[in-house]
Amino acid sequence: MSQEQGFKKELSPIDVWGLALGAIVGWGCFVLPGNAFLPKAGPLGMAIGMLLGASIVILISLSYGYLIQKFPVSGGEFVYADSAFGKVHGFICGWALILAYWSLIPLNATAVGLISRYLFPGFIQVGTLYTIAGWEVYAGEIAIASVFLIALAYLNIKGVKGSGMLQTAVSLILIAAILLVTVCVLVKCHDFSNLLPAFQNEGGKTTFSCIFAVVAMTPWAFIGFDCIPQAAEEYSFSPKKSLFLMVSAVLVASLLYICVNTVTAIVMPWQDLLAQNPFWATGMVIEMVMGKPGLILVGVAMLCAVVSGMNAFYLSTSRLLYAMAQVNALPSIFAEIDPKYGTPKKSILFVMAISLIAPWFGREVLNWIVDMTSVGASLAFTYTTAAAAVLAWKAGNKGRSFIGALGTLAGLFFLSLLLVPGMPGFLSFESRVALAVWTGLGVVFFFIMRKKYLGNNESMDQILQQKGVTDGSCPVICND
Repeated sequence: MSQEQGFKKELSPIDVWGLALGAIVGWGCFVLPGNAFLPKAGPLGMAIGMLLGASIVILISLSYGYLIQKFPVSGGEFVYADSAFGKVHGFICGWALILAYWSLIPLNATAVGLISRYLFPGFIQVGTLYTIAGWEVYAGEIAIASVFLIALAYLNIKGVKGSGMLQTAVSLILIAAILLVTVCVLVKCHDFSNLLPAFQNEGGKTTFSCIFAVVAMTPWAFIGFDCIPQAAEEYSFSPKKSLFLMVSAVLVASLLYICVNTVTAIVMPWQDLLAQNPFWATGMVIEMVMGKPGLILVGVAMLCAVVSGMNAFYLSTSRLLYAMAQVNALPSIFAEIDPKYGTPKKSILFVMAISLIAPWFGREVLNWIVDMTSVGASLAFTYTTAAAAVLAWKAGNKGRSFIGALGTLAGLFFLSLLLVPGMPGFLSFESRVALAVWTGLGVVFFFIMRKKYLGNNESMDQILQQKGVTDGSCPVICND
């Protein structure tokens, strides 16, 4: 592939940092305090669980930072698994990630309607169509979600620079809005006795189970930091900076989660708040303290989170499709780069097309799918850390290999929380069905593509060499 046909290197460090942070902090940061964090863990249980989960993710990110330097190309985990373990493992990892990334695009798009339900009830809930799994589907909400999906797809097609600038802007507004709300609420409501009991010990729950109920949500809560390797081919800077960008994004995101959860719990005794069964606990307490201006401010923060999440996962999904198509794991059409804009235009259009279908199934069905994407993220974490351990060992770097091995154990731990019955994060029946269906589709698709994929004369090593990466390293810009 000639330089003219390749990606344009236009993403600055702040763009990439915003890409990760905006992908991590989504609508769930504002909804989960009342729906999951406080009911499952309590204020302190949530904070400890979130920081512990962030620490595990940072351990995993050490392997990502190492591999981004060795493979500064699009594809991320797919490339790592393929290079370390071969094509079959590469396909398994890539297939798991496709759904994990893609499903968060329409979920964020439908969150626009959710925000409207909270802030402006009935404003776009017009044209009732039907009910699926208890969720009413409105034509107005589908129309709004579709507008956002098309607009973000257009922006991503036009070039990564505009996408990066948008990501930076909305991420900074998101941080500012959350910090402003937190300061205002804590100044007016600083009765820390409202945060007691510190843990949700009702129903015989132990402190351990409270903390690990939140840790189990870590793969979902922090999915997005791994958008950074997907954009590695478009950095305008040395890939060596990627580790700092990932770690700092994870730390800031974890603090933002804790801020919003604390704001929700401190205005009144948090158990009394939950006993009222509020439609949106965080919005309710912010309106109590700051009135409508506070509610609008948090609405702006939620909208920024939604837009940044959609933008980040559009980029990540399309680059993953591109990387897999380059070695015939997917149809070659996804490997085409638009000569004018330097973006995988057809991949982006495909992602947009299937995203436009999703809102018609209702948000509850989307939630089933998204819940099981934690498995895909955890599997990708496991493959990446294992690949780092193997490749570092072969290179004689035992220290990095040990870190990769620890990360592999962390990835397996995440998987156990999701797949072992009785564990805090065990998937619901509907999510297990969705996982089984996606796995079955992957098996079918692999057998359809296997001759072209496994018999492809152009191996991953050759693809990497074309991009200036030789023997698993980039000798000019990313020496270890």
